[in-house]
Amino acid sequence: MSEEVTVTIKKGDFKLVVPRNQLLDVSETHDGVVFNFKGGLQLHQIDQYMQQSTKQIIANTANSYTGNRLIFDLNNSRQPVLVDAT
Repeated sequence: MSEEVTVTIKKGDFKLVVPRNQLLDVSETHDGVVFNFKGGLQLHQIDQYMQQSTKQIIANTANSYTGNRLIFDLNNSRQPVLVDAT
C-alpha cells in the first residue's frame, strides 16, 4: 500500500500537512510567499527579509514537482524545500 502524497509546511511550532492535490500553486510576493489551496484557502508567509532566491526556490519547486511529497521548512533559509520522490 503506497502512502498518500502530501505537502508539509513548517514554521516554528506550526506544522500543516495536506494532500498534495490540495495545493494549487505557490506565488512570490514582495513580502514573502503565498500558498494557494483548493477552495480559496491561502496561507501567506510574511517575511520581509526572505531573499528573492529563497522565494523562487519555494515557488518553482511547488509548481514543478506536482507528483512528489514536498516539505517546506520556512525556518531553514539554506534548504527551504525538500522533495521526497519516493
